[in-house]
Amino acid sequence: MSEFLVDLLGERLVNREKAELDVHALGSKLSLLGLYFGCSLNGPCKQFNASLCEFYSKFKKSSEHKDKLEIVFISSDQDQKQWQDFLQEMTWPALPFKDRHKKRVELEDFNWPVSCSYLQSHHEETIFPLFMGDGI
Repeated sequence: MSEFLVDLLGERLVNREKAELDVHALGSKLSLLGLYFGCSLNGPCKQFNASLCEFYSKFKKSSEHKDKLEIVFISSDQDQKQWQDFLQEMTWPALPFKDRHKKRVELEDFNWPVSCSYLQSHHEETIFPLFMGDGI
C-alpha cells in the first residue's frame, strides 16, 4: 500500500505538533485508510470531528488492529491559522497546509463530495464511505 499512498497523498504528512511523517513508513503496516475531507468553518465537519476523535482514540487504545487503520485529514480551509487550530483537535496526520489544494484537486477527480470521509482498503480499488455531511 506504500506506493499507492505516496501517489495519493505525497511523501509527507504532518501531525498536530507540526512534525513530518513519512508516508512510506505509514503505508507499510496499514490495511485501511480513512480520508477525512473537511473544513474548520463547516458545522457538520466540526460535529463529525468530535465523534471521529472519540472513535479514533478508543480504537487506537483498545483494538488489536490499531496499527492497521489510519485517518488523514484533507482540509479545504483557506487560512493556515484556522487549519492549525482545527488540526490541534485531531490525533491523526494531515496533508500539509501548503499541499492541500494540489492534492485535493487530484483526489476530487473521483467526484467525492467535499464534506465527507472515505475508507480506502488495502485493495486499492475499494473505497468505503465513512461519513457524509448535511446536504450531500
